[in-house]
Amino acid sequence: MEISKETKIFLGIAKISIYFLIFLLPLFFLPWTSNVLEFNKQALLFILVFISLICWLASALIANRLEINSSFLNLPVIILLFISGFSVVLSLFRYGSFWGWPLPVAPSFLSLLCFVVLYFIITNLFKKEEIPFLFLALFLSGFLAAVFFLCQLFGKFIFPFDFSRNTSFNTIGTVNSLAIYFSLLLILVLPLFFFVKRFFKIILGIFGFTFLLCLFLINFKTAWLIFLTGSAVLFALGAVSFKKARHSGFITLLMGLLIIALIFVFLRFSIPGVPAFPLEISPSQRASFEILKSLPVKFLILGSGPGTFFYEWSKYKPLDINQTFFWGVRFSQPASEIFDRVITTGILGLLAFFFLAVVCLKKVFTFVLARLETKNPQEILNRFLAWGVFAGFIGLVFAFFLHPANLSLLFLFWLLVSFTTLLEEEKRQTVNLQTSPLKALGVSFFSILILILGIGLAILYGQKYVGEVRYFQGLRAWQRKEVDVSTSYLLRAVGLNSKMDLYWRDLSQISLFKLNELLARTDLSQEEMTTQAQVLIADAVNSAKQATEVDSNNVANWNIRGFVYRNMIGILGGAEDWALFSYERAKELEPTSPYIFTEIGRVHLLKSDLLDQQEMQKERAESLRQAQENFEKAIELKSDYAPAHFLTAMIYVREGKIKEAIDKLEATKEVASFDTGLAFQLGLIYYNNEQFNKAKEEFERAVLLDSNYSNARYFLGLIYDREGKKKEAISQFEKIEELNPDNEEVKKILANLRAGKPALEGVLPGEPPIEEKPAEQLEK
Repeated sequence: MEISKETKIFLGIAKISIYFLIFLLPLFFLPWTSNVLEFNKQALLFILVFISLICWLASALIANRLEINSSFLNLPVIILLFISGFSVVLSLFRYGSFWGWPLPVAPSFLSLLCFVVLYFIITNLFKKEEIPFLFLALFLSGFLAAVFFLCQLFGKFIFPFDFSRNTSFNTIGTVNSLAIYFSLLLILVLPLFFFVKRFFKIILGIFGFTFLLCLFLINFKTAWLIFLTGSAVLFALGAVSFKKARHSGFITLLMGLLIIALIFVFLRFSIPGVPAFPLEISPSQRASFEILKSLPVKFLILGSGPGTFFYEWSKYKPLDINQTFFWGVRFSQPASEIFDRVITTGILGLLAFFFLAVVCLKKVFTFVLARLETKNPQEILNRFLAWGVFAGFIGLVFAFFLHPANLSLLFLFWLLVSFTTLLEEEKRQTVNLQTSPLKALGVSFFSILILILGIGLAILYGQKYVGEVRYFQGLRAWQRKEVDVSTSYLLRAVGLNSKMDLYWRDLSQISLFKLNELLARTDLSQEEMTTQAQVLIADAVNSAKQATEVDSNNVANWNIRGFVYRNMIGILGGAEDWALFSYERAKELEPTSPYIFTEIGRVHLLKSDLLDQQEMQKERAESLRQAQENFEKAIELKSDYAPAHFLTAMIYVREGKIKEAIDKLEATKEVASFDTGLAFQLGLIYYNNEQFNKAKEEFERAVLLDSNYSNARYFLGLIYDREGKKKEAISQFEKIEELNPDNEEVKKILANLRAGKPALEGVLPGEPPIEEKPAEQLEK
């Protein structure tokens, strides 16, 4: 049947979109968002898949015929999609499970939906004869990603962006994920390299050597294991299939690669001249299994929602994690993709994934076995393609047991699923729309529905994307100390996307920062300050509350809400009670966090100061007791948690037990020897106890740790003046004046010292206690 020109155009656009997607996705990133890789790759995936789908349906309507591949593999694909959809409905954070960011993008429902549509487009639009060209686009993309990585590794930075100017940055994800990606591409290249001739053999040889070189330089054991697995499968297929000597080159090549892989798997050594990569941290297999065992029954069937491992980690992480350096890290993914699926999409989600994987492996293996004796060149090519798909698929599934997946790895998985369907016998059904008006109406209705839904999703996604761009601009402005500009960008971000708790959380902290700056000003009347303060208080509180309403299961939102209220104790009536309420809710979501217990104790400590001012001594004693109780709980959870030890000493100070406070701070110094706040407070206690030599040692230690610590220099200068060291005292106060040019008290002290008079005493600086900052708290 002759195809019209319009049909050819739409079909051409549909196919070109897929080729562009295969080539671009592994390479794609943009510098305009805080998540430069995964979020932008998802945007590219959505756009090109949507364009291809619309053009494919348009070509069917114009041609009045629709070809549908009726492979049995369609069933497990649809089952997986529906089960993931049900999991999203029951998710702890439905917005994040559907869209992805700020949760992991790869396991989101939108990403899965795009992959499923991609599968149906490839299996219905392409023929098996086109698989080599699709592979070629994939290999070329991987080769360019490898070249980019090699340039980065040896300091030849191609892009001017700050985030890209480090040796570990690449276009796939983490360096370990990159190694796994190259190991899989190398498995896929090998069978085709053996089959093709002349020019293409040289091209594929260059590609394969480059992938192997990158694998060698990264030297990630898991990647070598995956390559070993895939190579062993190819070796077994080759040993069984090839009987003639002319095929020995393939077997010899595989044997050599197997030996190399075995050496790197079992012998660990560093490669001279290769820059060290940053340590990649993830939960262990044991820790991930502990999370799985701790899940409540309601999450066993459909999980907690795609991408929500972060919530389960916060709530159920093993207690011994607190004794490691990474106790405060909230991991967004477990040790492997398999653990992620069973935890976030439940037993049904895992079974659906296994059903899809098993059906794929069975189909491609059946295809391999059925054509072992064929002599037809095209069939021989198809057999080698099937070898690559089979070995690559086994390697990829094996990788999912050992490592978490990102968008590029899942994209490769769905390509192999699609190629599996193309390799089997044609099972296409043709629907003639001319002879069946009812079918034509149905296809037209379906196409219009897809178009409307797609445009709607595109508008929402575009709005979400622009909101993310505005948010990132706000973060950059904050880093440049442009607070008002940052506020403006974040307000535009929440205006575009009010469902993003991250935006509200950061907006509340910026409002709090502006409030603290306002309260430190001396050039405003009381009325002006009160008016402006009321606005900022309302902004900070409302933004923090909005974050917890958008996502009430995120411990970070409650931590920031508690932090905001804690900073308003003494300013906003009842702030201490709201702070306690927020931190108690955070404690439910992260019960093993020493930070939260310390913050609850800190609120009780501040509350005791208010009660002391009101001369309510009985209530004050109770607040101090509750503070002590929470600090002890924090220390029980993490024995070396310095803030809890430090604040326990502050209780002793409030109770007049100076010796006990000093002993506690000296003990705390053993676990936080580089903390400037601790050095200052210990020095201050020694100073007030007239132990000036020990005070001087601590203030000098604080200045050594932080040369801009004005409070420590202030008391150090007073001690030098007491010792008659005028020159050293003047030096300290000159540095303070440089850091605080508007401080009149410092100017007067300097004038007195230069005139040979005693420096003014009796001014107690504010206490800046040592404090833990969780990841969700903005750096000033």
